[in-house]
Amino acid sequence: MHERMMDKTTQPSDADMIDTIGQPIAIAWSALRSFLVDTYEINPIFNSGGKKYGWNLQYRIGGRPLCEMYPENGSFTALVVLGKSELMQALDRIDTFSSIVRKTLLETPRFHDGCWMYIRVSDPLTYQQDVQDIQQLILIKKKPPRKKAPSA
Repeated sequence: MHERMMDKTTQPSDADMIDTIGQPIAIAWSALRSFLVDTYEINPIFNSGGKKYGWNLQYRIGGRPLCEMYPENGSFTALVVLGKSELMQALDRIDTFSSIVRKTLLETPRFHDGCWMYIRVSDPLTYQQDVQDIQQLILIKKKPPRKKAPSA
């Protein structure tokens, strides 16, 4: 089990999460958070996932989960749930993903409606590619809303 933020009595601040994750992986954490806010115009919901999961950030659109992020000591885990057709699209592009995302795509248990992919970002050599791949999986899961044209 990865060391997560488990104290349910105290919601961690952004700085607490960054400190726990540590550099350079915290750069990837911040990049993924910015991508979700900028691309989908959503803010996270803080959630204490109980004894097993600890504090996490849930990004939802229309009540449906888009991505969850779990800060850990020296790393973080992103959860992306892909439906059956989204999983097929990701598998069609498997050669474009980093080794950790390819491995997760191939080894995650399948359910009748898809799979729950927990992707741990922990390697200082691959964290940038890992986050780009997570972003690609999220884009497969949900097309971003069209940006409104600025009014003149």
